[in-house]
Amino acid sequence: MQDIIIVCAGSYGREVYWILQENNRLAAERGREAPYNIMGFLSDVPVDLEHYGIKLPVLGKIQDWQPWGGEKYALGLGKPEDKKKLADLLRPRGIKFINVISDWVFLTPDVKMGEGCLISTGSYIGCETELGDFVNINGSMIYSGARIGDFSTTTGFTVVERATVHEGVYLGSKVVITEGCEVGSWSRVSAGSVVTQSIRSGVTVFGMPAQEIG
Repeated sequence: MQDIIIVCAGSYGREVYWILQENNRLAAERGREAPYNIMGFLSDVPVDLEHYGIKLPVLGKIQDWQPWGGEKYALGLGKPEDKKKLADLLRPRGIKFINVISDWVFLTPDVKMGEGCLISTGSYIGCETELGDFVNINGSMIYSGARIGDFSTTTGFTVVERATVHEGVYLGSKVVITEGCEVGSWSRVSAGSVVTQSIRSGVTVFGMPAQEIG
């Protein structure tokens, strides 16, 4: 059983908690030891966890935290910029992040994945896919051969075909990235858009087909 501390106690952090709890429950159902001992949360803002049905403490502030040794961490954030900021703050302190993967996910054995990723319930990740560090896949379909860079996030019902999504990209719900396209670093693809040609870095696109709007 691995000791886990969840970094951030907002809605994303609480989602991480419930994914880990569900994985523990399923392990018990199958007669196996629960994989996670969730010790508590780190948060820089006050939060009433009991209000959300979570009977765990806030162990300290993120800004001041130093690792105890032996425990691992799960990052509960969705915005690419925020994920990078906290990763850059905490990793130099020796903090190690786990990949949080719901048991209700289809994930082929040959997927390559960095650290600190979150793969939530209902996601599909196909063969020869590569995910960088701190990638969030939320109820999305990532088809064989796709590449998704560090700190990127997909939201519900997103489809990424055999395409390349670079670092720090945010894909809104029901986005489709078609085969062969590249989405430049730190771009944002607005909900419902269909990307049929490559997108340069640092822009926001929207539409079918997607066009730059900012």
